[in-house]
Amino acid sequence: MQRFRSVTLLPATAAVLFLAGSLRAGDISVTAELTRSRINEGEMAELQVKVTGAQQADLPREIGVDGLQIRLTGQSTQVQMVNFKVSSSVIYSYIVMPLRTGSFTVPSITVTADGKSYRTPQLPFTVESGRVAPQSPSPSALQQTGIPGMMPRRPRTSQQRPEGRLAFGEISCPKKTLYAGEVVPVEIRYYFDGRYPVQVTGRVDFGAEGVLVERFPDPKESREERDGVTYNVLTFRSLLSAVKPGQISIPPAKLPSQIQLPGALPPGFDDPVFQQLMGGQAGFSQTKELTVATDPLKLEILPLPKEGRPASFAGAVGQFDIDALVANPRPSPGDPLNLIVKIGGKGNFKGMGPPVLTETSGWRSYPPGDKFEGTDDLSYAGVKSFDYTLIAQEPKTASPGCEFSYFDPVVAKYVTLATKPLPVTASPGAIIPSDGSTAQTSAPVSSQAPATPSGFSSAGKEPLAGITLRSWTTPAFRFDFLIASAAMLVASVALAAILSIRQLRLRGGTTAARRKRESASLLALVSDPQTDGLASHEAAVAFVRLAPDSPERSDLLLRLEERLDALKFGARSPGILSEEERANLLASLRSLPVKSRKS
Repeated sequence: MQRFRSVTLLPATAAVLFLAGSLRAGDISVTAELTRSRINEGEMAELQVKVTGAQQADLPREIGVDGLQIRLTGQSTQVQMVNFKVSSSVIYSYIVMPLRTGSFTVPSITVTADGKSYRTPQLPFTVESGRVAPQSPSPSALQQTGIPGMMPRRPRTSQQRPEGRLAFGEISCPKKTLYAGEVVPVEIRYYFDGRYPVQVTGRVDFGAEGVLVERFPDPKESREERDGVTYNVLTFRSLLSAVKPGQISIPPAKLPSQIQLPGALPPGFDDPVFQQLMGGQAGFSQTKELTVATDPLKLEILPLPKEGRPASFAGAVGQFDIDALVANPRPSPGDPLNLIVKIGGKGNFKGMGPPVLTETSGWRSYPPGDKFEGTDDLSYAGVKSFDYTLIAQEPKTASPGCEFSYFDPVVAKYVTLATKPLPVTASPGAIIPSDGSTAQTSAPVSSQAPATPSGFSSAGKEPLAGITLRSWTTPAFRFDFLIASAAMLVASVALAAILSIRQLRLRGGTTAARRKRESASLLALVSDPQTDGLASHEAAVAFVRLAPDSPERSDLLLRLEERLDALKFGARSPGILSEEERANLLASLRSLPVKSRKS
């Protein structure tokens, strides 16, 4: 029993070590690139900083370069899985707006992730003055052609409406007339206008009374052009069968979704410069609930004919072939023989019964086990194996045969397949006659006692050596069971601790630590002499908002917000703060209590 306990502990220990190793944080990498390193005067470029291996990172909101204005505009997340290895990246986007022509160098950016600092390389950037001022086009020409490098101006009073169909669905079934029990593949495609973001909010609603539909797997995504419009296509495929004869009308297959449509632009926000700052989008949109539906599907279901139905028919409908083999043609006396019958082809594998054994005289048989191996994504085609366990009751030189019947919907008739008996050498074990003496069969027997098959026991022998009905003990009172349970408990606690620590690291530490780092970053931005007045006051407002509620905090926040609005909507650029203004601003911020700041 000591050996059994040691073996039980090894898997639990190995599981803890494996999980601990697999949950280690991946390597963090930081890269930066400009979408365009050379632009003309009046245009803008985008600076992208990509952080891989961390879900959060600290970056400056503004990068100071003489002659350029570089501000952080947003971030996006990408998740990739390659060879079961998941990696996530966060892309931080900066808009680069030139204030004059010339050659510039975007400086190295310090990125903090998981408590470590990383620096991006310096990037060259050139702004040329080679643009020729265009003639003033008419508003209609601007809307049709646009200005190079700028988004077309939209009228204020009208709302942009998409042309054509936003979304539609199509359903495809290769046959409209089926037999009861017949399986056919069905394909449903949903088309969404590629110009607008779409989110699927539910599952495909498809089916009717008397119709069986397999669960839809994940759809395949593609793009397709229809009538000059490019659509994003989701393709769902499954198997359909019917059990109720007659005319069946399946309602349209519906898919709930949401689509983002452009909304009306408020006055003052239809300027092309604003649209380019928003990445080419107006920044205003409306969400529309959308249920995409196909046309209804009408089917005619025919009953299986009663004429000519074989006695061995067990519900199989399709096209099949048959093969058989014996896994152990020479078993030891008394050991079972394994006859494997394989049914291959395409059809309703889930609804078919096992083949019927023939020529079973002198054999004891048991219900077979079955296993299916599909050759396509839908399991419409494949091979189903039936494993029969047979025990010879007398010396045998041939296995039983088998018979399999199915209905072929193509030729509309029943087909019967059969396999011939296979050569084997099998004999029964020891037989105990009624007088109590031990008699042997005429088949040769080895000097060693024949092995007893699983599930059977010879008279006077225990099923397994060392284990008897009298030695059985409830698992809860066995020492090895208690040891195994304790090991699994330790493994579960260790796994929970590893997951908690990993989640804390991915979030960048505790809430208090993150707020402390954010406050320090904002204060450093205000202290930087290169930060202009607008950015300094934006950082100051964000700093004050992290402080707890108090009369001093409310008063300071009100004054800073009023000053920020004046700088934003003033007639001229605020420029760089003077030393006295920056010192007064820092003094007002540092007067707030730091230790009582919100956690």
